[in-house]
Amino acid sequence: MSKLAETPQPQKISKEEINNLIYTAQQLEQQAQQYQKQIDILNSYYTEIQSAEQTLVELSDCKDKHNLLVPIGAGCFIYASIQAAEKVIVSIGARVHTEKNLLEAIKGVQKKKSEIDSQLSQIRSSYNEVVERLSGIDMLLKSV
Repeated sequence: MSKLAETPQPQKISKEEINNLIYTAQQLEQQAQQYQKQIDILNSYYTEIQSAEQTLVELSDCKDKHNLLVPIGAGCFIYASIQAAEKVIVSIGARVHTEKNLLEAIKGVQKKKSEIDSQLSQIRSSYNEVVERLSGIDMLLKSV
């Protein structure tokens, strides 16, 4: 087979098809931006959950009246004296909180962390599919 036969020839695409591809690419770019926003939000929440988990685990190692560094957000911590570490207040959604023992709270946080990790995986997969489709359209348009 000759080298000329191996080289892809520019495709003949109508102006209407080109416009449709450009429109589709714009929609995919918007979709990719939305996925990226969701990924950023979930990454932030995941970091918050990790911090809560770390604090709860450290709390489980504390004895009564023990000093502890407690994260308060934005990379800031305060020293706190723990009077009793058997129970914690946990959000159950819609601004409703309940008291749970420390082990239940740790398990709950770990479950949330696992759910967020799963969601992140799904959204990243969808994001990658959109990026691949965009890449395909870009290559197709460049071959015209």
